[in-house]
Parts: sequence; C-alpha cells; structure tokens
Amino acid sequence: MVAYDVKLENNNILPETRAISHDVPAFRGIEYLEYRAELRVLRRQLLALQEWVVDTDQRVAIVLEGRDAAGKGNIASAITHYLNPRTSGIITQGIPTPQEMRNWLGHHYKLMPKAGEMMVFDRSWYSRALIQPAMGYCTMRQYHYFINKVNDWERELVDEGVTFIKLYLSVSRESQDLRFRMRQDSDLQYWKYSPNDRKVAERWQLLTYFKERMFAVTSTDYAPWVIIESDNKQQARLNAIHYILTRFEYKGKDLRPEVIYQAPDTDMLTDVVVDGVLFTGLNRDQIGILERILIHE
Repeated sequence: MVAYDVKLENNNILPETRAISHDVPAFRGIEYLEYRAELRVLRRQLLALQEWVVDTDQRVAIVLEGRDAAGKGNIASAITHYLNPRTSGIITQGIPTPQEMRNWLGHHYKLMPKAGEMMVFDRSWYSRALIQPAMGYCTMRQYHYFINKVNDWERELVDEGVTFIKLYLSVSRESQDLRFRMRQDSDLQYWKYSPNDRKVAERWQLLTYFKERMFAVTSTDYAPWVIIESDNKQQARLNAIHYILTRFEYKGKDLRPEVIYQAPDTDMLTDVVVDGVLFTGLNRDQIGILERILIHE
C-alpha cells in the first residue's frame, strides 16, 4: 500500500501515483500572527485573480475532497470569504436524490461554473469515488461506471473551457479523532458531528483504498489531483490558496517571497477568537498557547 500522506517538497510527484503534493516550505510551522498576514496578502491576490476570471470569461471549478474533519468547508470559506459573490460561491454536497444518483455526472454538469465564474465544490462528483462506495451508498456497478467515465467527462469540460483544480485535503487519523472530540464538546460546533462520522472513521482503511485508486485513475494532465496536508488548518489554507494562484497568469500576479512573506510587528497585541470566545490583548507567547487549538479550527 502506498503511503500518500507523506510530506514532500512543493509539487513533487508522489510514488506510484500522478497526484501532486503542494507544500510551500515557508508555510511550515507558521505562527499565528504571520499566518494572518500571509492570508491577507493571498486573499488580495485571489481578488486580482477573480477580476481576471471575470474579464476573460474563464470558468474555474475548484474541487475540495477529503475525509470528514479534513477542513473542506473551512478552506472553501477561506477561499471565497472576500470574493465578489456575484461571480463566485460554494456548492455543497447534500444528500442526493434518487434521480441525481442515477444521473450523477449529468447532475454535476448542470452545476459547472458559467463564463466569468469561480465556484468551489465542498465535496463533489468524486463522492462517487470515495464515500459512496466505502459506505455502500452506491452500487459497485455505479462506482465502476463513474471511474471509467469521469476522465472523459472532465476532458470534454476542459475542451468547453472549464479549468479544474482538484484539491484533496489529507488529515491524519489522530487529527481527525481530535477534531471529532472538539466538535462534540463545542457549544457552537456540536452539529458538525454525527454518529455517521464515527462509522466513516471506522472504515479508514477502506477509504484509503478508494482514495489511492482515485489518485491512480483520475489524476490526469488536464485535471490533476493536488494533495494539501491539513493536520494544520492554517497551513492548509495558505497552501490551498497559493496553489490556486499558481495555476493562472492573471493581471497583477505577484507570488515572489519578498511580496508574500511580510512578518507583522512582533510586539503587537492582538485579539483571537477560539470556539466563539474572544481573547483580547494577547502577546505572541499567549497566542502560541492557543495555537494548539487554532490549527484545528
């Protein structure tokens, strides 16, 4: 079995798979104050990208997949938070209807971004390659049909002008379990945890099998899978946005290290919200204590 959850240098090809790992060295172990500064700069670049997408009638589909508690919704919000909602948005994967299950790719074809739009899929048609077969939500016949058809389907959409950015958020079993317990104990996030989450977690190895097969079969030159390590959600947000920006040559693009990495004043005091509780006037050392929780929020 191939170990896909390994840390590799930026954009190195993983063993025996065509998936890509995007891991910017400067983001590793980044502290909270620097993280906030980096996120602001990258979000300004996202706005420049969005303006270019609109001006040039691009169609951008950003796919977020991963295990439960990997941070898909969190990163979707980080990407779109300051974008113009007229030409961007998040498409969430609810419980599909029987008709949608029967016409899986056709259903998602209707959700593709129009000219000038940048849409983020919080789970996507790749549920058919991961959670559905692992949990028995689809038949194996439906699964094999999907695996055999999805590359050609995406190729046709690329020919129609859609750019696919497929991000897989990789979370360790230990971090997933910690996040489940944090959700159960939270007055504000308890609804994110359900007994079904535990059932999915118990099928860790089976999901690993389907994940590896998805990488091997559906990571193509025109729509590659990109692995983002998400045990540290702050680092994952930066890496995800950074990768999206690298895919386009938009007006105003500037990802040089001296532009991105602007450390804030080390003596400044700041406010931090943890699980809805506001902590005010914190110094760097105090924030460092809270970072153990912040990297999982």
